[in-house]
Formats: sequence, structure tokens, C-alpha cells
Amino acid sequence: MRRTKVTQDIISETRKLRGVPPLPPEVAQRLGKIHGTYSQGYQVGTTTEDLEAILPKLNAVSADLLGFALEGVGTGLAQRDLLAPADYNRVETFVKGPGAAYENFVYVGLGLMLGRKKLPIEPYLKSLSLIRSWLVLDGYGFQHGFTHWQDYLQGQAIPKPLTGYACQVFDQGMGRSIWFIDGTDVTRIPQTIANFPPERQVNLWGGLGYACAYAGGVDRSTLEALKIAAGSYDLILAQAAATAAKSRQLLGNPSIYTELACQVFCGMGTEAAVETIDKILDSFSTNTTTPEQENWQPYRIHLIHQSRVALLA
Repeated sequence: MRRTKVTQDIISETRKLRGVPPLPPEVAQRLGKIHGTYSQGYQVGTTTEDLEAILPKLNAVSADLLGFALEGVGTGLAQRDLLAPADYNRVETFVKGPGAAYENFVYVGLGLMLGRKKLPIEPYLKSLSLIRSWLVLDGYGFQHGFTHWQDYLQGQAIPKPLTGYACQVFDQGMGRSIWFIDGTDVTRIPQTIANFPPERQVNLWGGLGYACAYAGGVDRSTLEALKIAAGSYDLILAQAAATAAKSRQLLGNPSIYTELACQVFCGMGTEAAVETIDKILDSFSTNTTTPEQENWQPYRIHLIHQSRVALLA
């Protein structure tokens, strides 16, 4: 609990430095729950020796917040792998065993751990599969925007080792951080993104849209204002919302915030939005080539889909 309060104090101070006005009570409550749930997962990941005991310790977490807890678990396990190595890799063992359905979140948590201290990411990109390395990059980008915002949101830096499409996935993660660090403020968010070169804005909007639809916290009028502010990127918001809906459907953890985002951004409910993503998944099932650049969001849930099929087989 103490870690949660310290983290929230740091976030509040960061928002003040960025000129973000105080959050509305309902937004503060939602984002506070997310931060607290992530911290709870981190605590479990750093203190639990028996990997089989991790998920039972998260039984009290509400279904729609479980993903954030598992990102915390990934961060905690990755930290222990780094600071107290065992004769096995905790992250890999967990996602091959009890956490198989949730590797999407766990690998993002690994990226969060690396990004917090700006640790080298190259060894992980070389050792992991393409999609898993993207998940790590997504978390890496989020943490850079969240913790090191002066250099990466204001200074618009990109970590030197990253080149090519890796930079775009990094921006997807950094876009997710904007939802939190700009406090869901629909005036500040488009300003933050508009300061970046045009070629980076599409991925920032994609990550922002995913966080908005998955994490939520705001009402319909705020979402409508955000859609208008996105301008020509409104279709990116729609794709991101549909992807968030599919992710939640696969793991059976629906959220009223995801439903609302699909209604506003996609013009349809989550069920219909998911059908559009299913068509993309069908195309991936017969296409084993390297994915096109704009396909990171669908591949995010393609990985979850593969995990669920394996578990049900």
C-alpha cells in the first residue's frame, strides 16, 4: 500500500509539472485503482517463490483490472530475474506454465521494468520471438513516456538502439502512457501528440486509443470530444478500441469503458467491433509472413488468441 501511495504522489506531481488540471473524482478513482492493481501484482511477482501460487493470490482482483495486475507480476518477476537470478528464468517459466493465457501482459511488464531504469533492451529483442519482442517494446515505450517524459514526450527522443519498425512499436507504448500522464485531458492529449513529427503521430494515437478503451475512466462526452480532437486519426482510435474489445473478449473480462469506447469510436458495440477484428485474425491464420507495419494492434490480440487455443486444446 505504501508503494501505491508513493507512486500516485509521483504521478500527481508529474501532472502538476505538465500543467494538467486536477482529475475529476471518477477519473482519479479509476486511474488510482489501476495504479494500485499494478502495484499489487508487482508485489506478488517480487515476493512469491512458487509460481503456481501467483494467480491464486490475484483472485480478489476484479476481472476488468486483472491485466494491470499481471503487468505488475511481469515487472516483479523480471526484476527478480535480473537482480537475483535462479537456475531458470521466472518470466519464461511463468508464461509457459500457470500464466500461459496472460503472456501478453507479462511481457509488457518485462518492458516496463527495463524502461524504468533505461536498461538495455537489445538482449531481449534478440532472444524473444518477433511478437513477444513487440510486447516488451510496448512496455518499454510506455515506461519511457511515463517516467522519463521530459526526454521522451517533450524532447521526443527515441532510444538509440531502436531502429525501423521497433521505433513504431515503442511509440505505441508511449502513446498508452499519454492517457495516464496527461490525466485523460482531451485538451492536452492532442497537443502532446501534435508536437511530434507527423510520421510518429499515427502510432501515438494508436497507443492512446488502446489505453483509452482498455483502461477507460471517462464518460461519453469526453470520448466524443477526443474523437473530434483526433481529426483524421479517428479511424486509428476505432481500430484500437476494437482491438481492446477483442482482448477483453478472449480473456472473459469485459469492461463498461471498453463498450463505451467502441460505441463512440467505432459506432457500434463491442460485439460488432470484435467481428471486424475476427476477420483480421482469420487472415493471419493463413498468412505466416512478416506482418505489415500497421498491424501491431491486431497482432497484440493474435498472441492472446494463440495462447487461448493452446490452453483449450
